[in-house]
Amino acid sequence: MSSSAHDRDLVARLVAGDGAALREIFRAISPAVYGLAMRVLGDETLSEDVTQDVFVRLWTEPGRFDPNRGPLRAYLLAMAHSRAVERVRAEESLRRRHETASRQPPVTMDDPDRVVLARDVEVAVRHALADLPDAQRVPIEMAYFEGLSYRQVAEALDEPEGTVKYRIRMGMQKLRAALRTVGVAP
Repeated sequence: MSSSAHDRDLVARLVAGDGAALREIFRAISPAVYGLAMRVLGDETLSEDVTQDVFVRLWTEPGRFDPNRGPLRAYLLAMAHSRAVERVRAEESLRRRHETASRQPPVTMDDPDRVVLARDVEVAVRHALADLPDAQRVPIEMAYFEGLSYRQVAEALDEPEGTVKYRIRMGMQKLRAALRTVGVAP
């Protein structure tokens, strides 16, 4: 059986819910997926997470693989690379936020003016957020208050990732404009 036919057979079994097909694919391809993730991330735990993400996604969405576009191994390695790069970016962003926060002077709420200002800003943000359409408000809340990545928000909402990014960007622009009108936005 050719590798293309074998891939089709395995994916058809996955679509049918055959766990043995996933085990077979995992045994054959997971070392390469993990190795690629390690080369990109340089961290065992994060590489294991990426490997798990790749195979969980294959299990939950086997129909996304198109055997006409290439072999299953290439598909899984491309997904692993994408997830690993995404993880590098997330880790770098987190590191930058921590560095920025550590350079900020500590905020004390002993000053009554600061307490009032902080409450005013909080109320303004809550009102501006509540005025957004649900299609924009919900992904913003998931990303900023629950700490989910764009991909996680997209998966939770069963929407394309690009759509989620667009809605968040448009919602943030509306928030910024609304906060500017009340003198709160940067």
